[in-house]
Amino acid sequence: FHSTVTNWMDVTQNVLIDFDLKAHPLQIKTDSVVGSDEQAVVPFLTSSKVITLGISLWFTDPPVYYIYECTSNYTPFPVALPADQDKVWTITKTATALKVECNGVEVVNYVFSESTFPVCVQSWNQDV
Repeated sequence: FHSTVTNWMDVTQNVLIDFDLKAHPLQIKTDSVVGSDEQAVVPFLTSSKVITLGISLWFTDPPVYYIYECTSNYTPFPVALPADQDKVWTITKTATALKVECNGVEVVNYVFSESTFPVCVQSWNQDV
């Protein structure tokens, strides 16, 4: 992962990284090919150290995403992902939305209040 605070770091599966998503966008790199069925799962700990939030990117054909506590199913991206195999994903949490860019192209701008799950706004209002 990468942030404006650190350089690129290798990530080890199931190892937590101390990161303040409210203060800084999170960047991750993937080299998954559309249709490979690979997943990038990015869980977030709340300030009470509970993993209830996160985003999952699934490289099916078409590629889809899932936002914990907000979406009921994996959802196709509303715009086409850049064709590059190597992708840099920038995840930004605002007070009202989760924004995801892929190689500088906004591919998700999920407004929490638009979720059919009432817990979405409450959950994502927490510090993660």
